[in-house]
Amino acid sequence: MQSDILPIILTVAVSILTLMMVVVGIYVVQVLMRVKKTLDRVNMTIDVAEEKLNAIVSPFQSLMGMSTSIGSGLKVFESFSRWLNRKHDL
Repeated sequence: MQSDILPIILTVAVSILTLMMVVVGIYVVQVLMRVKKTLDRVNMTIDVAEEKLNAIVSPFQSLMGMSTSIGSGLKVFESFSRWLNRKHDL
């Protein structure tokens, strides 16, 4: 009689554990799907912020490039003026 009850208890225990693992697996998949949606939203937000930041920064970069060009032009003009004055002083 005892030998007949042990396989039944083991079968029930394995069945319950299998059912629990399936439920936990489904829950893990749902959580991972939510995490993916959240990461997609964060990624979109970062992309929008990067676009806005680039739109704000690009005029300043152009201004810096222009000021660098003007500075270089003034240095060339000063060198040329010195060269002319040196020729004139001789």
